[in-house]
Amino acid sequence: MSDKKIVFTKPYERDFTLALEEYWARGFLDHLLPKLGLTSPFPVFEIFFVTEENLQIWEHTEAIEWMLDTLLELNKGGTAFIESVIAEYQPLLEQIQGFWAAGPTADIERLEAYVELIKVAAPLFSMWYYPGTDTRTPEDVMKLVMTLRTTDEFFARNDVYIKDCIVALGGKREHANLVLCEEFPHLPSSETLEARMNGVVSVDGKERFVMSLEQFAKEHPKYEFEGLFDAVDQVSEVKGQVAQKGMVTGRVRIVKNKMQMTNVTDGDILVSPMTTPDFLSAMHRAAAFVTDEGGIMCHAAIVARELKKPCVIGAKIATKVFKDGDMVEVDAEKGIVRKL
Repeated sequence: MSDKKIVFTKPYERDFTLALEEYWARGFLDHLLPKLGLTSPFPVFEIFFVTEENLQIWEHTEAIEWMLDTLLELNKGGTAFIESVIAEYQPLLEQIQGFWAAGPTADIERLEAYVELIKVAAPLFSMWYYPGTDTRTPEDVMKLVMTLRTTDEFFARNDVYIKDCIVALGGKREHANLVLCEEFPHLPSSETLEARMNGVVSVDGKERFVMSLEQFAKEHPKYEFEGLFDAVDQVSEVKGQVAQKGMVTGRVRIVKNKMQMTNVTDGDILVSPMTTPDFLSAMHRAAAFVTDEGGIMCHAAIVARELKKPCVIGAKIATKVFKDGDMVEVDAEKGIVRKL
């Protein structure tokens, strides 16, 4: 038996429901790959870690590279493959949009029909989304997927819809991220969800463990989570990429979900894994933005340039190093954020 560790990196941390991510993972592995005549050579693709605060997506680096290579081969022969994916995806999306337009519901039969659409559409989404992240993708294919990427709201809108429906079903909004895919719309007890508040680990949406990610990593040494155990106690500054120049000082306000946005007051330094359109009101109040993730065309960077507010993106560990109330200097001339 190989002692080689399975290495995971964390590209995303979002205020998303676990159920939605699990629909994607299960659908991709159990339905889409077999449909394409493919079998994954890897035991695990993704591990999700969710708390009441938000959800972390940890990707098995080699597995994702294999998927990108596989999609590249399928797209090398022209646009026929990606056009077939989009042709199958768009009618499903139109049906799902009908649910969004009608608003949240507690109608179990209607929600069960919605879930069946999501199960099919979510893995199809990944088939056109991922080529858009690969610089090797042929230009004609890239043009098609980027047109979709600039307008598609599949994950963001479905996340909001599922959360609103959980509330309509009598659940608590603070529990919404913690619902498993097979538990929607038949919600478990409030006590069951309460027990998950400090963390649930989901391996490809199939195996679940109610514990912190640190505890899971210790109990499963074959998995290595890059940076998880890096000590930050003595770290006083982080470096990232300048998205909008400027220099400002202020108090840190960590924002990892929509509920925390109301905590941002005028002049605060908004520190987040990554901003989304929902963050806009808080961004207007903040004096500067600092994110763990992102590139020059990410949401935080675009808004920073529009509002002319200093912004440092891709700082990787800003949300770990800084705490609410820390006084910091954002030097968006050099891309450095330091405690004062």
